[in-house]
Amino acid sequence: MEWEIAEAATAAFQRETGLSASLSSVPNGPQEEGLNVELGGQHFPGEVKRWAAHLIPALSYHLAGNPGRLLIADYLNASAAKKLQAQGIQFIDTAGNAFIDRPDFKILIRGNNRPAIFAREEESHAAQRAFQRQGLIVVYHLLIVPDLMNASVRAIAERTGVSHGTVANVLQALEAGGLVATMGRSRRKIIEPRKLMERWVVGYCEKLAPKILIGEFHGETTDWWGERDIDRFAAAWGGEIAGAFFSGHLTPQVATLFLPRENLPQLMQQYRLRKPPAGIEANVRIMERFWRADDEELAMAHPLLAYADLIRSGDPRNAEIARILDERYLADHFSAY
Repeated sequence: MEWEIAEAATAAFQRETGLSASLSSVPNGPQEEGLNVELGGQHFPGEVKRWAAHLIPALSYHLAGNPGRLLIADYLNASAAKKLQAQGIQFIDTAGNAFIDRPDFKILIRGNNRPAIFAREEESHAAQRAFQRQGLIVVYHLLIVPDLMNASVRAIAERTGVSHGTVANVLQALEAGGLVATMGRSRRKIIEPRKLMERWVVGYCEKLAPKILIGEFHGETTDWWGERDIDRFAAAWGGEIAGAFFSGHLTPQVATLFLPRENLPQLMQQYRLRKPPAGIEANVRIMERFWRADDEELAMAHPLLAYADLIRSGDPRNAEIARILDERYLADHFSAY
């Protein structure tokens, strides 16, 4: 799919500008190949990203340190393109949108609509059924508990709190989409853990997080943020609190807490939380917990969930912490099981 995106993006660039555009592979280490993109006679090291419009904070941090690199995206809407342009990140996409900023070569095209072929692919992708609300809960558990992949449908359903039918559909969708394979003796294996992780992050940001948001509140004090005994509410810290815990580098401005919805009244009373008055910003975000209460350590959400919340915030400061979490806790785990 990455090569198809790169081919479509270079063809769209050529169509929109009338300039030459081509691709070639170049060595990028002993076991990897990089991508060289020729545009109008100039060459760029390229990097292909799907769902790029939803990953702007992470991409901004990653590519801001590589000013000569070219982002090749499936599609960038006008808002995403504007954000990347503001940070000097060069890009092309399959719709013909482009931003090139070299001293002797400058191009800006924004606002083209997503090509129909890629819009259809997004809608009909075989794995898409796995990335609805309940499916995302299943996929999250499969990612953080690898042994669960070979458990029975019934065991997965019990662990995730999702129906047997939904679990079966999710496994079928992941296999049909080429993300999971059934090996000998019916053993399942995640084929590309990193891709599945990134796809889950996108799904969480777009579909799951908005559905599990209970509310945003204001608390006068912050000295309770990060307390380990928050688990007496069957709660766990996420977002910036978890990011600070796992990285040691962040002073949280907003506390994110996952807890069962029925425990909200007790929590609000204990910490005197209220809806923020006019002119005062919320500083506590309460999300409905979607994993079992004994699944975390030290009252902290898993680094994957903390990473997703940091990315979702859209804050460049949090994108840096997300990068640290990725390097320390996610990169090796999701490169291969």
